[in-house]
Amino acid sequence: MLDARPAVVASFAPTPGTAESAEASGPRPNRNPDAIPDGKATNDTKINISVNASVVSDYRFRGVTQSAGRAAVQGSIEVTSPVGLYAGTWGSSIAAYEGAHAELDFYGGYRANVSSIDLDIGVISYLYPGANGVSSAEVYLAGAKDVGDATLKLGISYTPHQDALGPGNGVYMFAEAEKPLPGLPLKVRSHIGRETGVNTVTGTPKLDWLLGADARTGPATISLAWVDARYRGRNSQDHHGGSVVAAVAFDF
Repeated sequence: MLDARPAVVASFAPTPGTAESAEASGPRPNRNPDAIPDGKATNDTKINISVNASVVSDYRFRGVTQSAGRAAVQGSIEVTSPVGLYAGTWGSSIAAYEGAHAELDFYGGYRANVSSIDLDIGVISYLYPGANGVSSAEVYLAGAKDVGDATLKLGISYTPHQDALGPGNGVYMFAEAEKPLPGLPLKVRSHIGRETGVNTVTGTPKLDWLLGADARTGPATISLAWVDARYRGRNSQDHHGGSVVAAVAFDF
């Protein structure tokens, strides 16, 4: 979540998107396809381990580039239990930031299906190896529901006061939708999110959005998305403008 730090954002080249994600899900919305499992409760009766590796043309988090508009290598591993508890880690290369060249996230939580709604609640920490005093954490809650062959999702992340972010707290709310295209190995998806508080530049409210498509073949998912973001009262150059972001992810 480097967009909370003006000095870093200002150095980024134009592009917004996300690799953002492509498959709307997981503790961090707006990620690359399957970078984090879909957040739905599992029916497995044993411990399950999922591993993912991906390459993206630009690492975007909530509409803001974290890789200076350049390609990034990412990976994740998650362990889920039959009772709905899960824990995982996700990492990505990033633009140089306070001595760090990588982001490493750790998260854990609980998923359950309640009245046909897939609920996901947990906590996630953002770490930057090599940097001091910049790590932070959020708690999140999301709910997804299938409507016909489409899936709708709403979620919120809350950032409590932390020394690394300065005084105050932060809130990120988002809505997502995805739908497979009949007769085609394609899925279209959309995302819109609004962020306020300490996770935005100088506390200015930010709106981000995404429209994209994913194609899956075997263990690979190829995605293409348009991603953009706006800070209230600031011109388009402040968020580096909209951009097409491509990603290729592999599940193991």
